[in-house]
Amino acid sequence: MKKIGIYLSLAVLLLSVGCSDWTQMEPVDQQPVRPSEQNPELWAQYTAALRAYKAGKHTLVVASFENGSTNPTSEKDCLRSLPDSLDAVSLTNADNFSAYDAEDLAVLKEKGTRVLYFVDYATRSNEWADLGALGSYLDQVVARTQELGLDGLSFSGQPTYGDEASQQVQQAVASLFLQKFGAVAGPGKSLTLFFEGDPQFLTAEQRAQVDYIVLDTKTTDNASNLKLQVLRALEMENVSEDRLLLGAMTEYEFLDEDKAASDAISALALRIPELGPLGGLCIYDANTDYFGSEIIYASTRAAIQLLNPCLLYTSPSPRDISGSR
Repeated sequence: MKKIGIYLSLAVLLLSVGCSDWTQMEPVDQQPVRPSEQNPELWAQYTAALRAYKAGKHTLVVASFENGSTNPTSEKDCLRSLPDSLDAVSLTNADNFSAYDAEDLAVLKEKGTRVLYFVDYATRSNEWADLGALGSYLDQVVARTQELGLDGLSFSGQPTYGDEASQQVQQAVASLFLQKFGAVAGPGKSLTLFFEGDPQFLTAEQRAQVDYIVLDTKTTDNASNLKLQVLRALEMENVSEDRLLLGAMTEYEFLDEDKAASDAISALALRIPELGPLGGLCIYDANTDYFGSEIIYASTRAAIQLLNPCLLYTSPSPRDISGSR
């Protein structure tokens, strides 16, 4: 028994020493090497092809993105992870443009992706009952847009069909937006100007002062209502097919003419050619459309390729260059 005890003690001692050696922590250098660093020449060719594609005639795909993260938990919080072929991104938290956003802005510019400062008046109208306060805020937005070097402005609005006083307020608000934003953005200006909502919020003259109108179809859930909305919009003066985009929500169900269900992004993308062809698609809440490192923003990428199949043949594959992009 004494010998057995000695052997057990030795075994425990040896195991403790061995485990200590096996589990010793050693630092490992895992600095990521970005595509632009892996092959700078090929990356330059790729981004040049992207910019040329976006500058040419094609169907637009825009994303609405909640920026402003001060502590990103994953790539879904980073602007750099939007699909390379995306035409523009509308920042829904532009008031809180973060240091991480600023870092990613340079990457988007290299790819030719326009970045828009979005003001959601339709949701925040109660904050600006005082038009003087709204005007001061819009001045700050324009100044901040220019300071950051953003590429455009976007705003929303909901038409009022009530009493005359309410309609007069609506007209005053719309005029104020076009006065402030229209001074630097819109057709023939250095910045791009989007309006998001029902075109009835703007007068015919004001509609001509924006580059694109994103129709408020993000909660439209069936083909019949979608067609009626598009037809109604196109009957308005200064709303043309090539300047009209449809809004689609991620993870939203859409019913076709036979009541078959599909996701709204692919359903609306399929209808853009047949209803116009229309100018393009705006995908709302893009941050939620994230499915891991292998397929980032899969629905957005699929919509871009569906609406612009020639993109697959006119530039290097985004997957070859940017990995998950």
